[in-house]
Amino acid sequence: MEEISQLIASDLQSLEQSIEKLLTTRVSFIKEVVHHIVKSGGKRIRPILVILAARLCGCQDERHVPYAAIVEFIHTATLLHDDVVDNARTRRGTLTANTIWGNEPSVLVGDFLFSKSFDLMVADGIPDVSGVISKATTALAEGEILELVKTSDVETTEADYAEIIANKTAVLLSAACEIGAILGCVDTEKRTALREFGYHVGMAFQLTDDMLDYIASDTTLGKHTGTDLREGKITLPLIHALKQASDEEKNFVSGLLEKPRITKKDFEQVKKTIEAHDGMGYTLRRSVEHIEKAKRQLEVFSPSDYKTALLNLADYIVSRRM
Repeated sequence: MEEISQLIASDLQSLEQSIEKLLTTRVSFIKEVVHHIVKSGGKRIRPILVILAARLCGCQDERHVPYAAIVEFIHTATLLHDDVVDNARTRRGTLTANTIWGNEPSVLVGDFLFSKSFDLMVADGIPDVSGVISKATTALAEGEILELVKTSDVETTEADYAEIIANKTAVLLSAACEIGAILGCVDTEKRTALREFGYHVGMAFQLTDDMLDYIASDTTLGKHTGTDLREGKITLPLIHALKQASDEEKNFVSGLLEKPRITKKDFEQVKKTIEAHDGMGYTLRRSVEHIEKAKRQLEVFSPSDYKTALLNLADYIVSRRM
């Protein structure tokens, strides 16, 4: 990530300035909340994808930078809403906005960021970009709702899970890459390739996150391990394990998800079941498969520093460590 940041250092500096410039509002409280979450240590994966895709496609000016900021606004809005839905207390090692200011302000500031994003896109007037973002935000909402419907449902299938993470995570990374392609005015083949690249990177990103929730340290993860299980989120490591598990193991997990509070001992027992049935290994293999598919999409592009950066970013997604 450091090498990538150096390659696009000027764009990243412009991105921070653009975020500040575009966040125009008479309500200072909105800026306070947004600054809290935007400045809380995220790696800017989504805006970086916009920048790298645009540069790969020959963008010479900085027209892509405001769109990178818009994508970050949308991502920030989803984080604000997610933390309210999940009743999360920390994110990236700091207190969540809803913990500090309450649920109502967090939801309303998230709404503001969504609205602001569309306002900025309409003002710039590129129909293809607006269409991509509109589809992505609709899918984001569908993914979050489906995840909510499947909360604590041990009958959740891998297909259900794939649909959830495709919508709640992969679609925005896919849109980020496609926006870069649109701004670079490439042909349909290359635009499709970048869209698919972002999709597969997004799938791998969420798969890896869901695996790390069971095995990473709290410091690295930026939240307590086992958060997904405590929130009733049935992710692939557990889904795969339950397919192989004994009736006793399945009943234990099912009963656990009905408890008002899951203890550390409970979590460790579920983790043992997952490890016994290769839930981690299976999830990692699926993540690697998506990364390999993503990297193959870039074969239509000539060698360049930006292509190399995208390939390295893809590898970084699955190499994140505990």
